[in-house]
Amino acid sequence: MILIKNCKYYSNQKFINGDILIDRDIIIDVGNINEDCGKVIDGEGKIVIPGLIDIHMHGAIGYNVMDASIDDLNKIANFLAHQGTTSFLPTTITSRDKDLIKTLQNIKNASNPNIIGVHIEGPYINKQNKGCHDENLIKNPEIKMIAIARKEVNNLHLHYTIAPELPNAIDFIKEVIKNGGTVSLGHSNATMDEALQAISVGANIFTHLFNAMRPLHHREPGIIGAALKSNEFVEVICDGIHVHPDIINLVYKIKGKEKIVLVTDAMQACGLGDGTYNFGGFKVIVKEGIARKEDGTLASSTLTIFKALKNAMKFLNIPLEEAIDMATINPAKALGIDNEYGSIDINKKADLIMLDNNFNIDKIINKGKLI
Repeated sequence: MILIKNCKYYSNQKFINGDILIDRDIIIDVGNINEDCGKVIDGEGKIVIPGLIDIHMHGAIGYNVMDASIDDLNKIANFLAHQGTTSFLPTTITSRDKDLIKTLQNIKNASNPNIIGVHIEGPYINKQNKGCHDENLIKNPEIKMIAIARKEVNNLHLHYTIAPELPNAIDFIKEVIKNGGTVSLGHSNATMDEALQAISVGANIFTHLFNAMRPLHHREPGIIGAALKSNEFVEVICDGIHVHPDIINLVYKIKGKEKIVLVTDAMQACGLGDGTYNFGGFKVIVKEGIARKEDGTLASSTLTIFKALKNAMKFLNIPLEEAIDMATINPAKALGIDNEYGSIDINKKADLIMLDNNFNIDKIINKGKLI
């Protein structure tokens, strides 16, 4: 067991002076604890927040999820854990079915406790809003692929991005929900009514809001209008590049801290820096941390969730306790796994980040292990 004494842990949108007791990979008690255990960590009055969750990331430290080996995926997971991201969804990109299946097999066989599911982004998206996806491989939803994907990943959570206006999209969404998965709406030219219909059958989040979507218009609000009107979650890439800080402020005023999910959409340059990479079959040039295709199209990011969290505090001019949920319990709720992840509570996963007085990472406990 591990006992963290004398810390300020985050709970219910405030910091509480107390202790945290961990047994294996589970939090078994919080509060004022006086119990003998194997290891005691003096929190020295420092802040402790839940481990961060990224539900949309394509790679890091030179490895791309689509062609990463089992060893590569574990290296990505280890890198992310040291950046405070203790749970994540490796995210695919539009590809051939055989390549997707191979990627799903590798993700499953990595058997990494920080990999809590898979985000399948494409090929069921709109060619008009393809972003950095290969137009030649985009197609309409195929319901048969849901069972195939489920078989390949075993008990990992399945999360899809889909354009709701495509043929078969509504039936596809229903089937995903029926089988315990979740659906995000994105890479879409949907009208507002089409997006709201998808919500009515179970879609509950929007993929990287504003990016690769029909623009907001005052006579046809489109998918963005549906995102802002609805009570569903919205992904935000909080780097100040994909979405202007003032627009992030506007989203915050409309959706509140309860419905924003910070994501990175990171690609393999994350953790490496500027250079030339291959992503989604395209040449991607990273300059000053910004990743673009040769035609100037944004191609994912080089963010970490911890950096996104700090950016949210800066852009929105809010304290840490106002921003934490966007990177912890909100993504967990969006996936329906908040009974295990996303907060410092009894019976939750022991994923914790201790911060110093400058809000930099001091210590990380990942699934009960001090790393």
